[in-house]
Amino acid sequence: MERSTLLEKYIQYQLEHGKKPESVYLFMKKLKKTDADFFAHFSNFEALDSYFWVHVFESTRHKLEGDAQYEGFSAAERLSAFYFLWTQELMQHRSYMLYVAEKNHKGINPMDSALGDFRRSFLDYASSIVSSGIGAGQIADRKFISDQFKHGLWVQTLFLLNFWLKDTSKDFEDTDAAIEKTVNIGFKLMGENLFDEVLDFGKFMFQRAKKSFS
Repeated sequence: MERSTLLEKYIQYQLEHGKKPESVYLFMKKLKKTDADFFAHFSNFEALDSYFWVHVFESTRHKLEGDAQYEGFSAAERLSAFYFLWTQELMQHRSYMLYVAEKNHKGINPMDSALGDFRRSFLDYASSIVSSGIGAGQIADRKFISDQFKHGLWVQTLFLLNFWLKDTSKDFEDTDAAIEKTVNIGFKLMGENLFDEVLDFGKFMFQRAKKSFS
C-alpha cells in the first residue's frame, strides 16, 4: 500500500468516525491489511499527520517548478503563485481541514508538532524566495535581518491558512484578496522603505555623536 493511499484512508476514517483510529492494528484490519503495511511507511499516526502537510506542500511546489513561466516570476509573484496553488491543493481536503481546525478550537495551532516537517520544508523554500528577491533587488539585503525574513513568511503562511479556513466568500474571493494584499505588504516591508531611512538616519546621528565627542 502506498503512502498516499494510507493518507487517503486515514483522512476518510476520521471524517466518517469523527476521531482517529483507536490503533494501527484496528485501522489496518479495517483495510484488510496488516499493521506491517502501515509501519513500512510510518511509525505512528502522528507521523501520518505530519506527512499530510508535507505531502500537500511538496505537491504544490512540484507543480509550480514544473511550470516554465514560474522561473521568470519575481520573488513576490512566486510567493503569490505558491499561495494560490497551495490553497487550491488544500481545497481537495477542505472537509478534513475543517475537522482538524475544529479539533484545534477553530484554527490551526502554530505549535502543533504535525507542522514541524512542513515548517522546515517551507523555510527552505522561503529562503530561496528571499535569496532570489535580494539578488534581483526586490528585497533589501539588511545585515542580521534578512535571514529572519523567512520566519516572517512562515507567520504569514499560517495567517493565510487560518483565514482560508474561516473564509465563507463566493469562490473564496476574500482569500485571493488576502493573498494579494499580504504578499504586497510583506514585500514592501522587506524592500527599501521607511525602515531603511530611519536606520540610515540613526547611523548618521550616531556618527555625528561620535565626532562631537572625539
